[in-house]
Amino acid sequence: VVFLVVVVSHAELLGAVSTVSALLCVAAIGALAAMSSANAGCKFGMLGVFGAMVASMVDMTSENLLVAISLMTVGGAFGAVLGVKVNPIALPQTVAAFHSLVGLAAMCTSIGSFWSNRTLGANMENVSAVLGDFIGGVTLTGSLIAFGKLNGNLGSKPLDLPGKNYLNLSGLLLFIGLTWAFLQTDSAFVGFCILWAVAALACVMGVHLVASVGGGDMPVCIT
Repeated sequence: VVFLVVVVSHAELLGAVSTVSALLCVAAIGALAAMSSANAGCKFGMLGVFGAMVASMVDMTSENLLVAISLMTVGGAFGAVLGVKVNPIALPQTVAAFHSLVGLAAMCTSIGSFWSNRTLGANMENVSAVLGDFIGGVTLTGSLIAFGKLNGNLGSKPLDLPGKNYLNLSGLLLFIGLTWAFLQTDSAFVGFCILWAVAALACVMGVHLVASVGGGDMPVCIT
């Protein structure tokens, strides 16, 4: 209610609401790492997501607002049905499955935001776009692998490729190179293609990073 009142009555505080919402989401992830604070983590997460949604929707046109509300209704109903049916023992893999959607949203939003604004050069928006793209891609596929291991769809034995640490280091160096190319390019289309390349690299790295961890440590990977 406080978030709703603030963004409607004080437009100048919109940025502050977004910042507080982001901090609440970060706090939620930390709190979910322990059973004693998991309940508080859920509440922090709900408040953070609600605040971010309100801050995003307050400036929408009526057409976009209608689309957003429709999608929220469908997604909320889907989440509620699944949440009610989930056995408490299956909560870790459920969290992993939903977390993959968070990664997908971060990846697509980062790419879409750049293509919408098409602002070139090294600035805060582009740095956020490439980082969100990379982190979202790793989260997407990493969470799917974690779900598969926790749910028994994949073997719990860790993947042990030869030189796996060098593979991870090579992926990181390639990401740095793509980031540099993205921030230096003078073509919006080239930047758009680079972001998709970063997304592909991040998805591959997410699979390798999480698959290299044993099934018993999957809850740690999720948090």
